[in-house]
Amino acid sequence: MTIDVTSQPSTQLLRGRISNYRKTRRSQDFFFTDADRSRMGATAIAAGLAGLGGIAVGLSGMAMDTTEEADLLEFDLDGKPVKAWVWSSVFKEGDEVEVVTEQSGGTWQAYGIRRIGDKIVALHPHCSRGRYAHYKVAVKWWLIVSISLILLGALISSIWSLFDDGYQSVLPMFSSFLFTAGLGFLLISGFIAYRMSSKMMGFVRLAEGIFQGFGWKDVKNIDLPAITKKSKQPGDPGALGVLYFRY
Repeated sequence: MTIDVTSQPSTQLLRGRISNYRKTRRSQDFFFTDADRSRMGATAIAAGLAGLGGIAVGLSGMAMDTTEEADLLEFDLDGKPVKAWVWSSVFKEGDEVEVVTEQSGGTWQAYGIRRIGDKIVALHPHCSRGRYAHYKVAVKWWLIVSISLILLGALISSIWSLFDDGYQSVLPMFSSFLFTAGLGFLLISGFIAYRMSSKMMGFVRLAEGIFQGFGWKDVKNIDLPAITKKSKQPGDPGALGVLYFRY
């Protein structure tokens, strides 16, 4: 999804009360296009030929089905018909909301909905962070996952070495794995993380456009999951901060 709200001259912030509210839970592919799935299928074949069976299986699964469940909302806002895809909706008939939309024919396509009373926000799927917040989270998880897997691999290699050559071989094997296989894996995982992070930039730009549409400041640093989780109170739903937010 590469729609950029900021580039659309028809983008407007509408305010009003929801009427004729309808919510349908559906499966939709927001992330990959048909061309993306074809490329992943080709990569899976190459990985299989290279002997990387686990990677090939994972890529094949992604190539076949990348659909996700989300809520398709349809409602009227002061006589204007509005449609929106959001991860999860907790809105109801009569709610007073503000909506970032653009007009498409006779319908208004919404990308962000914010309930004025309690500041609950539901957004187009994958649109919850500005670019700087997105980069920080991507680097954080790349390091956490990569270092954890490297240490696990080094530990397993050391245990095998212990059984084969005794205690004197454990430390050399552990060090060797960290500085050879570990470094190589870190570079490969970094490249994968970069590609995945870049793939998300369409959503990031859309998120920044939505934030600007609401009139928020410093949109590049907004991290709605982190901001919402910091303000959560006991008794708040678990989905708050994950599927919808407060801002």
